[in-house]
Amino acid sequence: KKKYTELMEAVQDELDDLNIEIQNKHPQLASLVVVNPANVKEIQQLLDKRVGLLAYYVLPDETIAWWLTKDQIKVQRLPINRSTLQQETLEYRRRIQNLEPLLDQSKRLYQQLIAPFSVDINKKQVIGIVPHGNLHYLSFATLHSTEAYLIDKKPLFYLPSASILRYTLSRRGRISNRKVLALGNPDVKNPEFALPFSEQEVNSIHWNFPDTTVLTGKQATEGWLTQNINEFGIIHIASHGEFDPINPLFSALKLSPSEQYDGNLLASEIFGFQVNADLVLLSACQTGLGRISLGDDVVGLNRSFFYAGTHSIISSLWKVSDISTALLTKRFYREYKKHNKADALRKATLHVKNRYSHPGYWGAFTLAGDYQ
Repeated sequence: KKKYTELMEAVQDELDDLNIEIQNKHPQLASLVVVNPANVKEIQQLLDKRVGLLAYYVLPDETIAWWLTKDQIKVQRLPINRSTLQQETLEYRRRIQNLEPLLDQSKRLYQQLIAPFSVDINKKQVIGIVPHGNLHYLSFATLHSTEAYLIDKKPLFYLPSASILRYTLSRRGRISNRKVLALGNPDVKNPEFALPFSEQEVNSIHWNFPDTTVLTGKQATEGWLTQNINEFGIIHIASHGEFDPINPLFSALKLSPSEQYDGNLLASEIFGFQVNADLVLLSACQTGLGRISLGDDVVGLNRSFFYAGTHSIISSLWKVSDISTALLTKRFYREYKKHNKADALRKATLHVKNRYSHPGYWGAFTLAGDYQ
């Protein structure tokens, strides 16, 4: 026992030294690459009075949930274990992607995960979700209370971990750059991957944001994006996305190839970018997915864009209809001129929901990071 204690102390000393070194060199990125979690009091100080944070931790025999506000902490032990939750979320995702009936399961998941905090949720204007394990792949917006879906009641945002709140909020107050880069329907040399509605999608952005650079077809190249991405305050990419479950750093956005670039923008490559954008919107299939790491962060495209510098990402959890996606994103930019990101995404989601009632059409897109 003594040798074990000495060994653990030595390891912790090494970790502390490494943390200090990284924080000194890259303080704005420390929360993404080192084990330096914020404590509850720090998180509460960061929360706006209008915001409630719902955080989960899935154990083999039960799930622990925390409700955090600026002046309140509540903990609940939920009687749903890891195995059952994995089965439930897997079946729910299968139904939602296949546009099958799912209201019964939606209500059941709401009762298991949300209902214990429903009174508290009703008192707040914005709800943040900090998932754990398979909950990273669950669209909380599509959970139903028997009266309404959660998105009918409140705007939502997600955090890969509560500690990232420090990083995302630290970028608030900077001069807003409303210069938009919009890439759509790149030429990936395969007619089966054509996304004709995505061209209308990206061309419609300039109606609300006049300073928009639109690149479509052969012009929407990986090379141009790589060389110019740091100039824009909003980045919108409407293309196919591929999730690699074996190695999530090989997850990619499909863009047009050129002489020096193969057109596969890998998550591992995005880590090396300097992204100054306030918002990255990935209007593509399965862009929000990634493998759960040991630290329970989702490693994939979202993590890579956070590391590269952005602090708000909108991405999808499953393969999305080309038409409904175009409707949602067009409405989002109209609302984003007048409202914060969480409110704008909620209004855009409800706009699509009024036309396509099944959650498979409107529930895939999630906002991660700063909700303002």
